Amino acid sequence: MTDLTAPDPNESPEDPRPTIGTSANGPEGDASSASTAPTGKRRYLVVASAVAILLAAAASILFLTQRDSPLEEARQTCGAGRDDWAMLGDDGNSLTLRSVGKERTGLKLEQLQCYLTELKVPDAVIAEIEGTRALDGRQSGEWEDMGASWIYHPDNGLQMIITLSD
Repeated sequence: MTDLTAPDPNESPEDPRPTIGTSANGPEGDASSASTAPTGKRRYLVVASAVAILLAAAASILFLTQRDSPLEEARQTCGAGRDDWAMLGDDGNSLTLRSVGKERTGLKLEQLQCYLTELKVPDAVIAEIEGTRALDGRQSGEWEDMGASWIYHPDNGLQMIITLSD
C-alpha cells in the first residue's frame, strides 16, 4: 500500500516546489491548469465588461440626478405666461402659481387646470381649492410626495405654493 503522506521523491524537503515537468497534481495536472489560466482575450473581455458596467452605472446615476423635478416638468408642459405667474424656487422643489383675478393678471383657468393635472392633484384637494373663499385664509393639502397651500381673493385670484416632500 502506498503512503500518501510520504514525500514525493522528485521534491526535496528544502525546496517544496515541484520539479520541472511535474506539478502538485502530477504530470496530468499541467494540461488542466494551462487550460484554466485566462488567456489574453478572456482577460480583455473581463476587463471590458467591468468597464462597461461601471460606465452604465455612472450614466444611470448622472441621469437620475439631472432629471427635472415634477414641478419643473409641469412648468415646461403648462407654460408660465409671465415668470411671476409660475415661479420655480428652492432648486425646483417649490412652485408658486398665481391665477387671474379681477384686478390682477395671472394664469388662466386652463393653465391652472393643466398644472393640477400634470401634478396629479387628487380630486379631494381640487374640491378644497375650488371651495376656498377669501374669508377662509390660507388653506393646505397634501398628496403623494407633494404638498400645497393656497389663498384666494376675487380681486387677486388664487395664489398657490406647491412643494415637494422629502
